Amino acid sequence: MIWLAAVILPILFWQQGADTAPELRKSGVTHIAVPPAAAADWKTTGIVAEPLDLASTIKLPAPGVALRMDEASASHVPWVSSNGWRFLRQPTAKFYYDKPSSPALAAAEAFTFGGQAFIRPAADSAESLTKMLDFLKTINFDHAESINDIRFIDDRSALSGELMNLMVRDNLLFQIVHSRAADSKLTVQLGSKEYPTSTGSDANSLVHRIRTNLTDDKRRIRVFGTSVVIVRVTGGVDQPRVHLLNYGAPAHIRIGAFRIRILGRYSKSQFHCFGTPNAQLMDFNAQSDATEFTVPSLNTYAVVDLAR
Repeated sequence: MIWLAAVILPILFWQQGADTAPELRKSGVTHIAVPPAAAADWKTTGIVAEPLDLASTIKLPAPGVALRMDEASASHVPWVSSNGWRFLRQPTAKFYYDKPSSPALAAAEAFTFGGQAFIRPAADSAESLTKMLDFLKTINFDHAESINDIRFIDDRSALSGELMNLMVRDNLLFQIVHSRAADSKLTVQLGSKEYPTSTGSDANSLVHRIRTNLTDDKRRIRVFGTSVVIVRVTGGVDQPRVHLLNYGAPAHIRIGAFRIRILGRYSKSQFHCFGTPNAQLMDFNAQSDATEFTVPSLNTYAVVDLAR
């Protein structure tokens, strides 16, 4: 497990004037970021307005899915565009989303991966962002550790970045480290005998080798029935939290029922689903060494809190 310094809520980047403070307060917004030149105008508005120079941030692409041709099946398959690996690689950086098609998903993505993110929504999507921020405030912040299967030694190369992106997409849980450890399920170091970077080695073949070496039986968590949901597991082994992100949300893809399998026997669960306050898990089955359950549907984001 790796400790995250803090759980950080994403922040609304607001370029409109201080005369819009009543509108923001009505929406429940109490903390924003503004251009440095405008910060003084907000001092008496009752809203915390921190100055943000966008030049100090890393601009992120909008999270979502795109359809790509699969040559083997001669059909289009969804390709998940996630920034998870970027947050993991630069945990202390400031990131910026500029008018993402789903600011709610952007906020949930940053929250899930512990990134410090600022979001400027389009005018017609600001409400969805504030609703997500309100939802995130209701989630207990005690789950600040990530639970992983793989120790990944990042050499900062483009290939490492591509490989981390694929591991996030494939729900292979990893943490970035600087050295090997004897108690790790699997350590991945590019350029080693197990993971060569010679001609012909690409990220797809390497991630296939990682998945094979880890084995499905040892994977902390697996997802069945969807290819556009990315998971992350945080908390302790006795009380893990499963984050579920639907990257089809910007395309208005509401995911139907899908199955989760997580190692460990858990008898208690709480399901918190954005947009569906009374949702319940289905077919909950606590086995001797693993627990399985069905998520009935997923609009954008949800968390499942488990306990023994």
